[in-house]
Amino acid sequence: MASVPRNVIWITTDHMRFDNIAAHGNPAMVTPNLDQLVNDGISFTNTFVQNPVCVPSRCSFMTGLYPQQTGVTWNGHSLPPDFYPTVARVFGQAGYQTTQIGKLHFQPHEENDLEATPRHKYGFDIMYSAEEPGCYEDAYMTWLRTEYPQYVDHFRIPRSSSPNRPRNNPNDRFAYEVEAPWEASFSGWIATMASNFLSYRATRDPDHRHFMHLGFYAPHPPLNPTTEMLAPYAGVEIPPFRYDPDEWRGKSAPFSNMLQRKSWSDEKLMLYKHYFYAMVTGVDMAFGKIRKALEEVGQWDDTLIVFSSDHGDMLGDRRMLGKGGNYYYDEVMRVPCVLHWPNGFGTGGRTIDGLIEKLDVLPTLLELCGGHVPDMMQGRSYAEALLAGQEPETREDVFAFSHPNCAMLRTKDYKYCRFPNLGTETVFDLQADPNEGCDVTAEKPEVVRELRTRMLDRLLDGCRSPREHVYLF
Repeated sequence: MASVPRNVIWITTDHMRFDNIAAHGNPAMVTPNLDQLVNDGISFTNTFVQNPVCVPSRCSFMTGLYPQQTGVTWNGHSLPPDFYPTVARVFGQAGYQTTQIGKLHFQPHEENDLEATPRHKYGFDIMYSAEEPGCYEDAYMTWLRTEYPQYVDHFRIPRSSSPNRPRNNPNDRFAYEVEAPWEASFSGWIATMASNFLSYRATRDPDHRHFMHLGFYAPHPPLNPTTEMLAPYAGVEIPPFRYDPDEWRGKSAPFSNMLQRKSWSDEKLMLYKHYFYAMVTGVDMAFGKIRKALEEVGQWDDTLIVFSSDHGDMLGDRRMLGKGGNYYYDEVMRVPCVLHWPNGFGTGGRTIDGLIEKLDVLPTLLELCGGHVPDMMQGRSYAEALLAGQEPETREDVFAFSHPNCAMLRTKDYKYCRFPNLGTETVFDLQADPNEGCDVTAEKPEVVRELRTRMLDRLLDGCRSPREHVYLF
């Protein structure tokens, strides 16, 4: 067994929920490469993010801090460029060269490519930044113009602020097939860049240890899979979405409000889900290419791979799509989290079903790599138990916080959501009602009081300052 991994590759997708991998129990998914990763690695089956939208979730699990500590609780917020700790800065201190390829999203990306100043690097040594494929003159579009100039217009999409941008409206062209090679897609670009980087470093810089974050945009809309990504789903029966037309009754806001949004037809919802699955398959194809590159340079066994997502997607369940600041359903909050390192864990394959928070991943990786976990990090490390082949002591509950000041506490048995700005709270009995359909706040006052107290404790503990201690003499 190796003492520390030669490479660390953290792969992050966007909008991908736990059941978007076939090996996690969804046979409709076409994910053969990720299935093998799950079957050979360690899969944490109950990993929950600390915020249901992109930027605050990423700023949480890539710092080991809660959103209220980073100050990033909504997508309009930015992580300060000199913030400590970040994943790149702590891995740099651990002796790894750090590289970012694709989507990082520590700050809003709209119009960023028009600014005269360079994009913040947050401690990364090398950065190929591309936050949203097809919008900006970024690393991806520059590469595409050089390698596949005939397909530039195929992947071009309007900027987020453009009046020509589809708004996920049922009448807009939100899902469509792109007749271009998969290699020219955003996922194909990340795979090519990562593979070339690994091959180059293996021959030119064999003694250096490397950390890479590969930020996939998929399966985040726009849903524009290439023909190769979509083809495996011909004839595949996509699972129907879960929907109870009366589920909103008896619920307080915001759940009652979000459950009454019914503008999408069944056909549109299923089309969204179909093309979403194809976008996941594009990520799977990319991972297959990256694995092949590692095997060719003889570094597959000595590479620690983490595969995860920043949050999930409602995917038509409850007639809802995407995510939102108060979408505390498991469809959004529960994400895949797979660790794979043959020289460290072996290849037997394990599942760990206890509750963990996504911010536990960074301290776990640091300890596996012999790095120092800063005292201010709130995440727990499971490194010692994983290396020993033991079952780690996981959490009794997981916590999430989002703007404007709403929070979630989830145990194995219950989920408690509190919305102080609305003066409401909601409790789901997950054992009796795993689909979170019925609010039991009125029926279980003792449970509500206990969960309310536990949330207060978690909130107070999670508000410690992330600043280093200053000692006066």
